[in-house]
Amino acid sequence: MERKKAKAIIGRSRTGFTIMMEGFDLAMSYGDTLEEAKRDFEKFPQEYIEVSKETGKAIPAELNNGNLEFEYVYDLSGFFAYYSFISPTKIARRIGVNTSLMRQYASGGTYVGAAKKKQIEKEIHNIGKELMAVSF
Repeated sequence: MERKKAKAIIGRSRTGFTIMMEGFDLAMSYGDTLEEAKRDFEKFPQEYIEVSKETGKAIPAELNNGNLEFEYVYDLSGFFAYYSFISPTKIARRIGVNTSLMRQYASGGTYVGAAKKKQIEKEIHNIGKELMAVSF
């Protein structure tokens, strides 16, 4: 069976990180560190399948019988938690977004529309390009 790509969304929790599988709400893990959350998340498909078999429940098609390849992506809260040295306020100023609103985005307290996410992502990529050009 061919491996199926599945998007795994990294977010921030009160004590660390959470990861959820897009399109399958039951797939969720927590960890104090991102690495711990990923290790826990990677076990989820097989554990869910085992429990489904033991209880006689159907195995959801989304799990592709455990043949999944996860593509990890961040929501803004997860990004700013993991890359805590990057200032949401400074990025807001670079792209002309209200700094208070950007801090709410970064904390996960306010919904971020698709267009705004793209604008923020583009600026983060621009910063990465600038950093790649630095020489000492």
